[in-house]
Amino acid sequence: MVKYMKYVHVRDVLEGKYDGKKVALRGWVHRIRKQKTMVFALLRDHSGVVQTVIKQGSVSNQTYADADRMLVESLITLEGVAKADPRAEGGYEVQVDKLQVLQFAEEFPITEDQSVEFLNDYRHLWLRSRKITNILKVRDEVFYSSREYLRKNGFYETTSPMFVATMGEEGAEMFEVDYFGRKAYLTQTSQMHLEPQIVALERVFTLAPSFRAEKSRTRKHLTEYWHLEVEEAWCDHEANLKRQEELISYICQSVAKNRREELKELGVDYAKLEQVKPPFDRITYGEAVEICSKAGLDIKWGEDIRTEAEEILTRDSDKFLFVQFYPKEIKSFYMKHNEADPRTYRNDDLLAPRGFGEIIGGSQREDEESRIIENLQRIGDDPAKYKWYIELRKYGSVEHSGFGVGIDRLITWMLNLEHIRECVPFPRDVRRLYP
Repeated sequence: MVKYMKYVHVRDVLEGKYDGKKVALRGWVHRIRKQKTMVFALLRDHSGVVQTVIKQGSVSNQTYADADRMLVESLITLEGVAKADPRAEGGYEVQVDKLQVLQFAEEFPITEDQSVEFLNDYRHLWLRSRKITNILKVRDEVFYSSREYLRKNGFYETTSPMFVATMGEEGAEMFEVDYFGRKAYLTQTSQMHLEPQIVALERVFTLAPSFRAEKSRTRKHLTEYWHLEVEEAWCDHEANLKRQEELISYICQSVAKNRREELKELGVDYAKLEQVKPPFDRITYGEAVEICSKAGLDIKWGEDIRTEAEEILTRDSDKFLFVQFYPKEIKSFYMKHNEADPRTYRNDDLLAPRGFGEIIGGSQREDEESRIIENLQRIGDDPAKYKWYIELRKYGSVEHSGFGVGIDRLITWMLNLEHIRECVPFPRDVRRLYP
């Protein structure tokens, strides 16, 4: 009976689990260097990269010829002895005695010093780079820990439609689509379809794409982005802020603990994430306007806190900052009236440290039917379009709050990325619909 070796992962070799022992590996040729009598091939799998050495005379003539023919991204399996070697990438190498090329790759189109546009045209291949691979592993941890925190705190994961008939937020352009002869839109937010579900489940969340047809070309905008949205019954403004800071802190702590190797390869100090702990700093919208005005920014009460203002507010701080109680004129109709200052809602934006900007928008939701109608009439919208949403306030309306996290923005801040598109497998922005 033929005895087959069990394949191990590259990370197992790099951790020294098989020092001096024979191993079987499989993956792709990440880099290759050919000399007169030996071939050095870096083997890549999902867990890492390890150096392998194929020497002439240690393998059959045909095997060595195959090794000499291999190009980057060829698919291979091999067997050999793993040995510590400080000269090798990762500190280990595998001295190969068996090699099989399952597929000889063609000349790889991506070489050093390619433009950003070129790399995005070849995104389907650029995903194999160590940088993107490590970013996607961190992304996975952010998704996992988000769900983990919310489940631990009694939330149910649910879904909402992507096709909607009405807008959810003022000031955000929507993608209009033909829905069997009727006008429909791709959703900006799942919030309005989460709110009805709290009466059944009390605490709900969804992690899904949202769409914005804004023609923005900043480093923090995509037309399709991943949106973690949370709605909670029996929750006022204060409890909502606490929920947000607990969630963000939990995610940061999880990434710092579970993705330390990836953070190291990406040049990110995990201590930056370990330091993210409640409570976060807080100021009012009015205080924010005053701070920005003193810093020389031309901003008046009633104007939105935009990028330049956000930078001023957090550029000298390592802490997250809540800006709360924005004017009604610049926020959405579904937010709760603020009795302490009737010009404002009980809402908040959460700004990331060091001038990064907003990653969360949240509010206590208005639970009084008359105020919802009043808000819609004030902005010139027709309450009849929101009949089903307003009806929620007729039957057991409950105090409730919610928020939406821009997951891609959070990851961009975590990893000090130059552009938000770096953390998305296939980003969509104003210019890009391919691949």
